[in-house]
Amino acid sequence: MTPPKAAAPAKRKKASGSKKSVRETTEKPPLYSYGDMPDDAFGAKSEPREPHGPQAPHLIIDRRFAYLINNPDLYTLASALPTPAPVGRRSHYPPVVYLIFLCSISVFGSARGTAAYFQYEDWWNRVRTAIRTHVGDDAADALRPTGPTRSNWNYYFGRHLKPALEKLRDLSGELWVEQALAQGMLCDTGRRTSRVRPERAQVIHGDATVARPPSTHSEPTTVDKRTGEIRHHRVDPDAGICVEGGDKLVYGNKFLSTAVRLANTPHSRVILAIESIRHKSVEEDPQRESEGIALVAMVKRIIKRARGTKAVTYDAALRGKHRAPLIADGLVVFTPQHDGLTPQSLLRYKGKDCTCSHDLYVAEGRVCKRHITDDGKTHYTPLPVEELECREGKSTRFYHRITTDCPKKTHTLRIRVDETDEDRQIDPKTKRQRFNRTEHLRQVPPGTPAARRLKGFRQDSESVHSRFDQAYPHERVPAYGARGALLIYIGYAWVGNSITRALNAIHS
Repeated sequence: MTPPKAAAPAKRKKASGSKKSVRETTEKPPLYSYGDMPDDAFGAKSEPREPHGPQAPHLIIDRRFAYLINNPDLYTLASALPTPAPVGRRSHYPPVVYLIFLCSISVFGSARGTAAYFQYEDWWNRVRTAIRTHVGDDAADALRPTGPTRSNWNYYFGRHLKPALEKLRDLSGELWVEQALAQGMLCDTGRRTSRVRPERAQVIHGDATVARPPSTHSEPTTVDKRTGEIRHHRVDPDAGICVEGGDKLVYGNKFLSTAVRLANTPHSRVILAIESIRHKSVEEDPQRESEGIALVAMVKRIIKRARGTKAVTYDAALRGKHRAPLIADGLVVFTPQHDGLTPQSLLRYKGKDCTCSHDLYVAEGRVCKRHITDDGKTHYTPLPVEELECREGKSTRFYHRITTDCPKKTHTLRIRVDETDEDRQIDPKTKRQRFNRTEHLRQVPPGTPAARRLKGFRQDSESVHSRFDQAYPHERVPAYGARGALLIYIGYAWVGNSITRALNAIHS
């Protein structure tokens, strides 16, 4: 007799409600509660958000190209390009033509498209006229009837432009900072502004992006499992898997850029510096710095020339160890609070002329008073900050001047929000720095109106990188390798900065 079949297991009932509600039931409750943000130097809860600026008008290709080739700084940069040796076959075109070609790739979308445009008399005559204006009649008359072919470009790009990358990058950055200063950015305006609310043109914003190479293949050869056919592919030698936007995996090369812009002025952004940064391990990519270290070095180079810079805003990739040296240089550095930070004990304050004491902690980026509620839970009450004080010296120091109440009187005390000598000491028990102050305690606490304003400035970097991706077919940078892609990015920055220069008067 055949045994009866076992009964099928009962289907589990789906949880009612959305996925979010199911996830919330499994999450652990917070270990502490947090009070409301007080109305203080960082703004009031009722403060309205700043209105959006005017929308930038669309610019057709003709205008973008005209602004580019008539930027006098571009011809200053051309002087840094190596002059071909007098021996051997003469170069078909002078270096300035290939520099214009490099930048025009971001106007026409590709080297193939640029070469095609330069074969037409109408477009090539525009280049000839610009060279006549900025270089001279002899240079313009010596040009050929049409522009470089794609073969001419590929040879010069690999033989001359790539070896000159560092010189082009550094000189471009110097010229861009000078342009920003000439247009009234990163300089003192004479207006009285607080350090927590600097003018828009005094704030550097930055971000990193992953530029996708022309090919998605990561292996030079692949084998078709069904037919056994071996296929050969061109692979970007520097590309790798990068994390973008917190959790999005993207294959490509990683680049860092910083910029500044005028308030409520369309087409006023000036890209200040661009760098290729590490996204692989140190063993695989030893020549490039990591994101945070590269940003610190980049900003330090900028503020040596632009003394009116007041603040820097970036994303959560910038940690406390990166913010500390910039704060010491007198900058307000704002980034969103990193996830996973727990409240830290700061000090026990004992009031003068009274017997009270207050347990002060750092939670959510600011100084709080700790309380134990009736049900045994921990509650942190943010203390109001009257002012972000700054004391300049060999190393700039920042303080929160805060107030705390007790039954007898109101106490005022100053808390350092920059890294101190005591913070840098190594704890013999943990073998770590005693207190990472710039990681836990913020100059401008996140969640305040002043923080929302600075965070909004950083969103401008997203626009820079979005337009960079959209400038090329299929949002792929038309160059292989980190050096080649960085050259394309430099050309893209020259186009944008040329538009800014043309549409915004340069101050004498």
